[in-house]
Amino acid sequence: MRITTQMLNETARKAGIPVNNSSLLNYVNNKNNNSLLSSLQNNTTQKANAAKKSSYEKLDDAAKSLEAAAKALASDKEDNLFAKAKESGDTSEVIKAVKALVEKYNEATKQLDKNPSNINMYYSQMLKSLASKNGEELSKFGISVQKDGSIAIDEEKLKEAKLEDLETMFGQKSEFVEKLQFLSSHISDNVTAELESMGMQYGQDANSFSSYINNKYNLWS
Repeated sequence: MRITTQMLNETARKAGIPVNNSSLLNYVNNKNNNSLLSSLQNNTTQKANAAKKSSYEKLDDAAKSLEAAAKALASDKEDNLFAKAKESGDTSEVIKAVKALVEKYNEATKQLDKNPSNINMYYSQMLKSLASKNGEELSKFGISVQKDGSIAIDEEKLKEAKLEDLETMFGQKSEFVEKLQFLSSHISDNVTAELESMGMQYGQDANSFSSYINNKYNLWS
């Protein structure tokens, strides 16, 4: 197929690259200049980096939310959720916190699986293995581990649980919640490092591309 200047101009416009009065076809054929193809590839790379960054930010939010949910249940403060429940005789806030923990666990594993690097797959497997290992104990509270590693809740059965049993499974001395907190903290730390690395690379690519475009098309003249 014959490539015309008009076709190249249209491609450049769709990619967000300014077009000057000179022939883009001549520009592409000039071996002494960087090719338009490289420009388009750089632009595509930037978009891919931005999408990856957004996905990792969602993972970071999910990991931090899981850590916060675990901390809320495992708090050693005198007025923690379990202490308040003992005083009032109302377990509704504890139930709410357990439901939040399950929700954040599911979101964290979901986001890990959406970002399938080796380290993310490792953490996903660790979280799912932790839930599976505690599956028998969790089932006593109406919490079941699904085939895909997610967790489902029978809320009515959870509400029937005794406060002391809830505290044993999800409170300050809970090994299950402690490990969830540990893993979510490390997931967040790893994602933060990845985001910093991507930010540096993205900035370098963007600066290089911006400099090239400005020089070629005299945007600010």
